[in-house]
Amino acid sequence: MATALIADDEPQLLEELRQLLAQAWPELDIVALARNGTEARRLLDQLRPDIAFLDIRMPGIDGLSLAQLAPAGTRLVFVTAHAEHALAAFERAAVDYLHKPVTPARLAATVQRLQATQAPRAGLRFLQAWTGNTMKLLDVGRLAALRSELRHTRALSQAGEQLLLRTSLGELQKELDPQLFWQIHRGSVVNASAIEHIERRDDGELWVHLRGLSQALPVSRAHRWRFRGM
Repeated sequence: MATALIADDEPQLLEELRQLLAQAWPELDIVALARNGTEARRLLDQLRPDIAFLDIRMPGIDGLSLAQLAPAGTRLVFVTAHAEHALAAFERAAVDYLHKPVTPARLAATVQRLQATQAPRAGLRFLQAWTGNTMKLLDVGRLAALRSELRHTRALSQAGEQLLLRTSLGELQKELDPQLFWQIHRGSVVNASAIEHIERRDDGELWVHLRGLSQALPVSRAHRWRFRGM
């Protein structure tokens, strides 16, 4: 399932585009709505969506500037009432450019273009790290979680194995399948297939219990959307 963020400083237009997308592409998971450029930048860094629909004129950071700050794997669609920005939009490698008001027929063409350019991510197969004079390999499919430790990452397997990797969690995430590896906290990513259950405690906080880990991991408020409806 592809994920998307929509950014527009006009609440009514933001909701209209969300509804039109829900009709044109029901399988698309709209993970965030941003009401200004600053909020959109934070959510892009945090959620790393596959697609971003960006209004060009927004307070904080405009859409064209925001495009230069978006994650490398995020495909861009600009949405604006100002046709003079079309050339600048395509210079930033936009997949498409939508002129307001967006019509269902025009959006359907954009969806077809996005689906045609959607490539499955192969994902990282193995993690490797040296322990003394010995290199250890860990199958990514056997991971339970990845925890950030300053500039390093601790990989925890479902069998109780651990590897300390000299790579930051942010860098590793770029190589992992986002449909399988879910960020639940600023410093924690879990293998969704290793989740045994989600616990909601008396204070309302969510905790993830994983195979091979004796301790549950907390879910931050910013990532609770992942478990809505569960």
